[in-house]
Amino acid sequence: MAPPRRLAEVAISLNNRTYRFSCGESEVHRLEEIANYFKSKLDGLMQEHGALGDERLILMAALMVTDELFDARADVDDLLDGTEGLKLASDAAGGRYKAQG
Repeated sequence: MAPPRRLAEVAISLNNRTYRFSCGESEVHRLEEIANYFKSKLDGLMQEHGALGDERLILMAALMVTDELFDARADVDDLLDGTEGLKLASDAAGGRYKAQG
């Protein structure tokens, strides 16, 4: 039997609240990097619009990041246009991150 996978705990502070997440030790830097990027979006919205309430602020930041993702995916599709093998690889990589229920 394999030993249980060791999890690291990452504390992420957003809008004066701290949230704790568990992840693999090799994923800590990536999770912190993603959280800091999202936090920069929240901070920018707070500076631009003031206090809007947590839910609205987080929704606006999530929509901004999703818009960036859609633009990036469109750019990748444009670059891969006409190259079906690379397109299939890109589509497969796009499903790498999935929400867990």
